[in-house]
Amino acid sequence: MRYIEKSEIPQFFIDDTTPLKESLKLALTSKDKSKVWDDDYLQKRVLKEYLLENEQNYLCGYCEAKVTLDNSHVEHIKPKSIDHDNLTFDYHNLLVSCNGICFSGSNKPITCGHRKANKFDENKFLNPAKQVNIRDYFIYTNNFYIGSSVLDEEKSKYTMDLLELNSFNNSLPQAREDAYNEFIKSVKSNAQKTGRDIIEIVKIILNREDLAFISFLRFKYKGIL
Repeated sequence: MRYIEKSEIPQFFIDDTTPLKESLKLALTSKDKSKVWDDDYLQKRVLKEYLLENEQNYLCGYCEAKVTLDNSHVEHIKPKSIDHDNLTFDYHNLLVSCNGICFSGSNKPITCGHRKANKFDENKFLNPAKQVNIRDYFIYTNNFYIGSSVLDEEKSKYTMDLLELNSFNNSLPQAREDAYNEFIKSVKSNAQKTGRDIIEIVKIILNREDLAFISFLRFKYKGIL
């Protein structure tokens, strides 16, 4: 997982959501409050594009798979059901998550935001929009699984399990391996074309932060970054 630095709240989001915040206050039931986000907020796609382009490099905020506007959703990190009035349109509580089916071959979400749903322990969850050093909480094994560092095993394990980032019924480890192989090919190709040293090419590509599974790739090459 990578730290997502939130930008200043865009003006379009303020303009679009100000009247909807008033609607939330008037809604009497939790179901009615949910409808304000689900049915009344019509600019989710605009917001999603903004988040992906300006903050996330078109990567899922949890598993770091490459995503598009069509296979992702705007995610409430802390579920809005905990406090609709304050969390529904809290810009700093929003990121874009994949739909949890990227590599599963299934229509049922098994990873990331949809998998997390309303389960959430704020004292244990590593929030990628708040935890600046979030990468330091995780390691990656030689078989491409994500694991806990010694920094705080309880938090890292809780986060991994909640998002199913190592689930045996999905192919995230295989996707990480595929990304690694593609990266190796890209490095060799760029070195041949440019005549630059391979280590220099590795640094240039990884510092762009826009590759799928970038935290895993940076971990693999942490000795030269």
